[in-house]
Amino acid sequence: MVLQRWQSVFLLIAAIVMGFYTFSTIATLTVAGVTSEVSMLGGSMMWGFMVVSVLCALLAVVTIFKYRTLKLQRRLCLIGAGITAALLASLLIVVCNIECDTMSLGWSNVLPVVAIVANVLAYRGITHDLKILSSYDRIR
Repeated sequence: MVLQRWQSVFLLIAAIVMGFYTFSTIATLTVAGVTSEVSMLGGSMMWGFMVVSVLCALLAVVTIFKYRTLKLQRRLCLIGAGITAALLASLLIVVCNIECDTMSLGWSNVLPVVAIVANVLAYRGITHDLKILSSYDRIR
């Protein structure tokens, strides 16, 4: 019996996407004719968001290697999806509350949504593996 480990692929996608999101532009602001980009690398206010983003990526990588304990791996997937959703929501709230003339959100704000979907798909794959293993345990 070989289990299909698609959840590892999904978790790797989530880690790569969150790593890329850490270094991408979140929004472009125009204040009095001066255009500036907002990213996690700029400003003292954004360092906390950068740390949480890196932790989301690291959590996805750690979750990949917890394949021996599927229940823990499944729980870590949900925690990673929750932290990523909280990060995106709080980051957008902070950016939208900045006073400026015009603001345009960057395309990279879709990346955390991709990471959340990848975490949920990994969760579903782990649940499927747990069902398969429990059915084999009943046969023994």
